[in-house]
Amino acid sequence: MIKKVQKLAREYFQSGKVEIIYGLKKHNNKVVPSVFNKEDELKDLVISAKEPLLNICRPSKKNIIRLIEEKYPEAKIGMVVRGCDERILIELSKRKQIKLDNIELIGVACNKEDAIACNCPKPYPVHLDIGTKVDGVIEDKKNKELLNKKLSERLSFWQYQFSKCIKCYGCRNACPLCFCKDCAMEQQEWTKTGEIPPEIPMFHFIRFYHLADRCIDCGECEAACPVDIPLLTISKQIRNDIKDLFDYESGLDAEQESPLLTSLDEVPMKEGESK
Repeated sequence: MIKKVQKLAREYFQSGKVEIIYGLKKHNNKVVPSVFNKEDELKDLVISAKEPLLNICRPSKKNIIRLIEEKYPEAKIGMVVRGCDERILIELSKRKQIKLDNIELIGVACNKEDAIACNCPKPYPVHLDIGTKVDGVIEDKKNKELLNKKLSERLSFWQYQFSKCIKCYGCRNACPLCFCKDCAMEQQEWTKTGEIPPEIPMFHFIRFYHLADRCIDCGECEAACPVDIPLLTISKQIRNDIKDLFDYESGLDAEQESPLLTSLDEVPMKEGESK
């Protein structure tokens, strides 16, 4: 499959359709995101379902595509994307973080093995160029097991999981859609400083709420967690709730408005204050 991806990327260069290609590159026995400026560099282009493509760059809190667009506003950018990458781009565009006008996609489908490993419900992009659509993982076994338990048992489960948190911010830092300049999870008004584990459940609930209408199920938060909190399990349930309540799914349409119009930008009132 990679030969087909490289061939199509070369054709994009040769036709003038793009000036650069953004994708994954094999470098020193590792796979890392990279910008390919020349056709002959594409020999190092790879695809991987395990390596993230669109993490946020810090401390700028901007993703690499936003940085490229700011420096070269007229650049024609080619991108090799899987289904989750495409959904991330849609959400970033919807929230004015990038512009899709000058982006040309090379859409690649994941195989069944990758879909199962990532617990992905839709392992292919809408813009599909290479590969074959395979069925995704529709039913989440962990969620099903939890929902079959008593409410008190589910509460105990999550209290234990959150108690393992060391407040490393790995879940936030790995999320391709956590781009707020001032993170509410660091503000004293919302979460207390100097406490490990952080106050349960406020610290994690802030994150879940803030991403409820933009999470695209990529699982980078869970993959980054050093204490193995099953973050994707609760994120999937929140996505299901958003779907059931509002008939809304993130990452499908850049023009579709989110049903959740609230934010955490306003500072909460302190005890005893009045409006």
